[in-house]
Order: sequence, then structure tokens, then C-alpha cells
Amino acid sequence: MKKALIIGIYGFAGSYLRQELEQYYDCYGVDVVSRDDKVEALDMTDYTQAESVISRIKPDLVFNLAGQASPMISWEKINFTMELNVNLSVNILEACRKHCPESRILLVGSANQYDLSQSSEPFVDENIPLVNNSPYAVSKNTQEALVKLYVKKYGMDVIMTRSFNHIGVGQKVGFVITDYCKRIVDLERGDIETFTYGNLDSWRDFSDARDVVKAYRLLAEKGVSGEIYNVGSGKSSYIRDLVGYLVSKSEKASQVTTLPERLDDDALVHYAADITKLKNDTGFEPSYDLYSTLDEILESFRKA
Repeated sequence: MKKALIIGIYGFAGSYLRQELEQYYDCYGVDVVSRDDKVEALDMTDYTQAESVISRIKPDLVFNLAGQASPMISWEKINFTMELNVNLSVNILEACRKHCPESRILLVGSANQYDLSQSSEPFVDENIPLVNNSPYAVSKNTQEALVKLYVKKYGMDVIMTRSFNHIGVGQKVGFVITDYCKRIVDLERGDIETFTYGNLDSWRDFSDARDVVKAYRLLAEKGVSGEIYNVGSGKSSYIRDLVGYLVSKSEKASQVTTLPERLDDDALVHYAADITKLKNDTGFEPSYDLYSTLDEILESFRKA
């Protein structure tokens, strides 16, 4: 059985990826702590530690899901963001180059790299110009630039993604869906009396995390080396509608909060990932219904 190594295995996406990969591979992991004998507690920003685990396991597949994922936090922690999103990836590339040069590596990027103002179509493909409007975007664009150098100079086998929003049970507070789920449950428990709404007027591509990690597996198995792939649902959702659906599932929230008016569908651009390349190269198709996923997330907060 081939060996897969997940960096950031206990994170939100990493936990789902482990469940996906264990059906097909001998799966190992690295994180800042270890809770089982298939996971090592290491600091992968330290090259010596990164080299140690990769030289011992010699994985066939490496998935790097570790990183600092918030553009907002990146302004407060610039060095931290660059360390996790750039230096850590370089450590993986260097260790694999020395000890298992045939390994296939998947590095995760973000839709936040795109300059959406340069997109004339609702569907965002991989050719849209990039933007450096936050330290986070700079870190991911730098990661890609370095990967391209490694592929060109050393012939390394690397796949890169630009992943759009993904949600699911276990995602921490700090994202739009989990934030509103928490507010609704706080209302139901009597911890707060009401809440106000932020700006909900944008259309974005949301996926169930289980679909996203399936795409990662398929890319590792069938993707073209050196290429960049959008990972998303290929559909656009109005954030106001998603939040409104969650509120409709709570009698208390429906009684004491008032959603902002819904804008006409043509009032905003319906941005969505163009996943044609992903589908053509891997056969990927999304499986999960977004509103069923919202139900699961809300119920998980009620049970917490």
C-alpha cells in the first residue's frame, strides 16, 4: 500500500483528508501535537524536523494543509504567515527533493489569490490575474512562484490548488457560517438576546469539505504535474441566502433578529470557481448538498 503524509492532519481540512485517504493509503500525519501513533508532533518550519519525518517515512504522496489561512490575521502576523505559508512549504520541497524525489506533493493555495476585479465572467478560471492585496495573498503567490522554480529546476512532481470556500462540521469560529451558527445557538441558549448582521451581500463558491478533500485525493492521483487547479463546487451562493437559511432553522433567531433585504440576483457578480480543468483531468464531481451541510454544522453547534 502506498504511503501518504498529511502535514496539518488535525486541522479542519486535514481531519477530513485523513478520513478520505485512509480508505486507499497507509496514512501518516504531522501536526503540532500527536494523539495517535500514526501522527508525529513536529514543527515543520524547522527544516531539521521536516527532513527527519520525510526521510524516515519516504511518502509516495505528501499533502501540505498546514498554514495561516486568514487574510485578516496576516496583517497582524506577517512574519508568522510567511513562515507557515512559505518557509514550511520550502522545507517540504527540500526534504522530498533529497530523500524521496519521486514523491508527488500537493500544496494548497486560495481563491483569495485572484484579482476578481479582473474577471469579466462570473466563473473564475486559473488564468485570472493574481493580486497581492494582503500578506496572506503574497505568501500564497510566493509559494506558487517557488514551486514553479522547483518543478523547472529539479523536475519535482508538484500539484498546486487554488481552493475556494469550504465548510463542514468541525470548522472553527471565525468564518461566516460558523460565526452565525454560534450566534444562533447562543440565542437559543439565552446567552445573548439578539445579534446584528454584517455585510452579507456577496456571492461566493462554497463546498462541503468532504468534496474538497476528495478533489485533493483525485488531484494527487490524476492531476498533471506542475499545474494549478481550482477546487470548488462550480456554483455561486449568495451569503445572505445561506445565513437566512440557518436563521430559518431557529424559531428563536427568526423571532428576535431581522435579516437585511435580499438584493436582486443581478445586483452583484455571482463569483464561482471554474472547475473545468479539475473535472477534465480527474473526473471530479461534487457530491454533497450545501444546505444539508449547513444543517449538519448548525446541529453540531447545538450539541457542543
